[in-house]
Amino acid sequence: MVITKRWVVALLILTFAIIMISCEDEKDDSWAKDNYSAASLENGGLLYDKWWKVNGGTEPTSDFDPLWASQSTNSRSDGDTWRCKECHGWDYIGDEGRYKDGSHFTGFDGLLDNKDDDTDDIFDAILNEGGSHDLSVVLSDEDALDLTKFIKEGLVDMSNYITDGLATGDAASGATLYTANCASCHGDDGKFITAFDGVGYLANDNPQETLHKIRWGHPGSSMTSAVADGGLTDDETGDILAYSQTLPEAVHYATVNWDVASMKNGGLLYDKWWKVNGGTDPSPTTFSLYSDSSSGGKTEGDTWRCKECHGWDYIGDQGRYSEGSHYTGFAGLLDNKDDAKTAIFDAILDVGGPHDLSAVLSNDDALDLTKFVVDGMIDMYDYMDSNYLGTGDATAGATLFASNCVSCHGTDGNMLDFKDDAGVQGVGWLADDN
Repeated sequence: MVITKRWVVALLILTFAIIMISCEDEKDDSWAKDNYSAASLENGGLLYDKWWKVNGGTEPTSDFDPLWASQSTNSRSDGDTWRCKECHGWDYIGDEGRYKDGSHFTGFDGLLDNKDDDTDDIFDAILNEGGSHDLSVVLSDEDALDLTKFIKEGLVDMSNYITDGLATGDAASGATLYTANCASCHGDDGKFITAFDGVGYLANDNPQETLHKIRWGHPGSSMTSAVADGGLTDDETGDILAYSQTLPEAVHYATVNWDVASMKNGGLLYDKWWKVNGGTDPSPTTFSLYSDSSSGGKTEGDTWRCKECHGWDYIGDQGRYSEGSHYTGFAGLLDNKDDAKTAIFDAILDVGGPHDLSAVLSNDDALDLTKFVVDGMIDMYDYMDSNYLGTGDATAGATLFASNCVSCHGTDGNMLDFKDDAGVQGVGWLADDN
């Protein structure tokens, strides 16, 4: 067969056409574009806040690697480093906005300028498989598409609604909208939900976060989106923010509920909280703060017990745990008895900080522990000498033991064995040993 130039040209044209058709098919084959209309704008707004509260994922216990390591100012760790808002800000403009300095500064860009980017580009940048921003291990394609839709359609320029921390909307109109959409849960004065602060406090302290939550809701709660569910306009959500800033700042949870807090429960929580509040033994994880200790030899659940850091005598590295296998170098709590109860409460939960126990302790747990610190701790060395020998009246103690302890521990204290090895080690053994 003789192949002429005409045949060669025809073959090349045919091959080129096939390649072009194949490329065009590949270009048009976009999962993100094909499914964009079904994506949830509201879900994207919630995922932006705290995705694991939305998609049933597990809160990360390590920093977002390697991207988080590229900044050195923001000291947050673990789950917080995986939140979209922590890098890109509640105002969506990252290092150009509210997070341009201070403890939240990371130096990362915002997303507001990406609203008009191609759908596929945004979708791919969110998942970024194999890249420094790889979220494909924690977000599904549907999650990423919801976030994509939120970026393209849900972001607003918050400077249109907030100037120098003050909302610029119509507070009078906002009052009517607040009553219709918010008061049933938050109360007329914004203080129904006072885990830490009421609506008035948050609206003034962080209006950008407040506006985001007004618009999209609060992940893991019953709070819905004023935009997607309530059908409100952008301006109307700005009006609600303006009215919210007129509400009184809430009384702290610890102040409101102090009289019903349980000192007894606090004493038990101090020992082993998951045996008290129905929580799960944190094993096999080690409490992140404890891992900073170089001497404490405990692991897993033991590292989450208050007593393991602050001691049975409540004076931490100044007392019985000043050396040995229990040493951690952490301070005790006895000197904090006279601190403001609100400060103690906040330090126990330490949301977002190195001592963050908010995932395992409820507000009521934290308040019970606070009451224990304030009212339940004693200076144990008023009752024992430097060799840990009790200085009380043993004769009076015998009578009290018979009245209060014998029924469970027996007259010889050995009805319960505290250490499962050779012999019986009951009350007498424990009282001498610790």
